[in-house]
Amino acid sequence: MMNKWASRFAVFFLLGCHRLPTPTLQVTLLTDTPTENIIAGYDGFDQGRGNTSIAYDQSESYKWSGDSPFDHESWGYFDEHGREIAYIKRDRDLGQTFRITADAPVSLQAITVRTGFGDNAVRPGMFGEKVSLQIYKVTGTPILNDNGSNDSTEAFHGYPHNRPGDAIDPHRDDYYTGENFLPLALYRGGIFPSRADFGFTADDHNVSSDDPRLKGRYLQFRFSATAPLLFYPQTQYAFLILIDKIGPHRGFALANHYYGVYPDGHGIRRDGNGRFPPAPADPQKSFTDPANALARASAH
Repeated sequence: MMNKWASRFAVFFLLGCHRLPTPTLQVTLLTDTPTENIIAGYDGFDQGRGNTSIAYDQSESYKWSGDSPFDHESWGYFDEHGREIAYIKRDRDLGQTFRITADAPVSLQAITVRTGFGDNAVRPGMFGEKVSLQIYKVTGTPILNDNGSNDSTEAFHGYPHNRPGDAIDPHRDDYYTGENFLPLALYRGGIFPSRADFGFTADDHNVSSDDPRLKGRYLQFRFSATAPLLFYPQTQYAFLILIDKIGPHRGFALANHYYGVYPDGHGIRRDGNGRFPPAPADPQKSFTDPANALARASAH
């Protein structure tokens, strides 16, 4: 299962292509926005401090604002009575649904996204790591689910997490149901750019995730296959970007537009094992305690 957040749209550009000879995935940084042979795209984004990330971090922490003898951060989610529920931070893949509006079938050469503008744009353990890209055919019709929140309840999950202070907009926990995702292809072999690719020197071992050189960078996933995948007119598809191997401080943020206006799709995310909401955790016990077995499985 994937969570399909109703109002979040990724910056993305899809490039058409002809037949390509070998099955590869190559990841490169572009100096500017793609402009040629675009078959679908959206370039809106929020330039705020958000850090919604693709993440596969081996360190575990509780999402919990209360006391805990273990690592914890931010807030959990809230039930209909306003009670905070702790859970374990989840792995995450991010992507986007899109629609082919061309008059004839097309194949794809590349998908381009943009790194985020928050203070955790690229984490220290991400440089040079393997990444993959998965393609889906999407059927069904997206149906907005407001998660039971409204002006009288606020959102049960979502930023800002300062629930005792400012109100949380009830739209912040909206999501879509009603769609089915059929896997079509998984492209492997991509390598996330190195520190040098981002413009750092060999001596820059401790690159800050908040460095301006990491923010708003165009990241292109160029792929091929011996039999190129055809995308058909007036058909809905989706892509997800994945990190292949878990590790310390591993993840990178994407530039998103919370209130986007792309008419032919929406942002998607795959959190943990897909359970929604995530299984509750006991933040007073260790992550590996049997009492937290379901919560830990929900996170990965």
